[in-house]
Amino acid sequence: MKRTIMCLFALVLAAVLSLPGAAMADENQVTQSTTLTWVAGGVGGGWYVQAGGIARMIAEKEPNLILKVVPGGGVVNPVRVSRHKDDLGWGITFVDKMAFKGIAPVYKKANPDVRSLGGIFGIYHIHVLGARDMKITTMAQMAEMVKAGKAIKVAAPMKGTSDLPLMNTILAFYGISLDDIKNAGGKVFHAVYSDMVNLYKDNHVDFVFTHLGLPGAAITEMSVSRDSTLISLSDACIDHLHNELGTLARDSGQSFIPKGTYNGQDADIPTVVSAGELIINKDVPDNVAYTITKIICENTEELYKINPANKNFKPETGWKNIALPLHPGAEKYYKDAGYME
Repeated sequence: MKRTIMCLFALVLAAVLSLPGAAMADENQVTQSTTLTWVAGGVGGGWYVQAGGIARMIAEKEPNLILKVVPGGGVVNPVRVSRHKDDLGWGITFVDKMAFKGIAPVYKKANPDVRSLGGIFGIYHIHVLGARDMKITTMAQMAEMVKAGKAIKVAAPMKGTSDLPLMNTILAFYGISLDDIKNAGGKVFHAVYSDMVNLYKDNHVDFVFTHLGLPGAAITEMSVSRDSTLISLSDACIDHLHNELGTLARDSGQSFIPKGTYNGQDADIPTVVSAGELIINKDVPDNVAYTITKIICENTEELYKINPANKNFKPETGWKNIALPLHPGAEKYYKDAGYME
């Protein structure tokens, strides 16, 4: 009798373990203590604090996952993650795409082993600010001025930064370059944002290219010092940058500077927008990537309290607003949750 009961128990246990739900739960769980490094930003900075808050939330929900936050930066993070010097990190969509492809001059070679867990964690807008007396409201008009041989004075991002290739790609879409501006008798000043403010205030430049969150303090200061206009980019340009560099698509609903962001701005200004995404090495086990994605997606109320920038992350579109291939573990979660087909 005892042997019969044991056999029946074994059969029932085998049947239960063979159920899809039981197998799925087992393969997606993190059953062993796992320590990962999360490369963020400078110690004490926004990215660093943001990562620390999410890491603590993940550890509370899954004690087997320990995430150690280490300092990093936007340009170096995708390289470190691709080379598996760190397991995951913060990235910016267009920078990650440049790193993935190995787009010069920022990157000398491709970094093919970096993947994404999801986005959007923070949004950054291209601001093209122009002096109102230049009577320019669109990038197409600015390009026509340069093509016609008219001299303009422009403040551009510093050489060696990731923002400069972004600006160059925009200019190239309109058929011009910084060299064309110089050849037309114009001037180009490569400067940090604080210096751009002074250049603009003192009338040394008429146009400024920046890449900032909203509202950008530098833009606010410049627009107060001179009558100014935010220059709009075309839908075709926004689509082109999305396809080439992974900036946000127009259907994200984010590709504009909302009216009222700056003094005297009475209309939305279409522009190129990049976003923060959570990146991860492709060799991080699927169950680990699955669990991290699951915890982030299923605890959004807590996530949003950690940092206001996290409020841009929506689980239903988290898989979509990214520049890199999705990690298989994250993809599995989004599909299990019904967000992806």
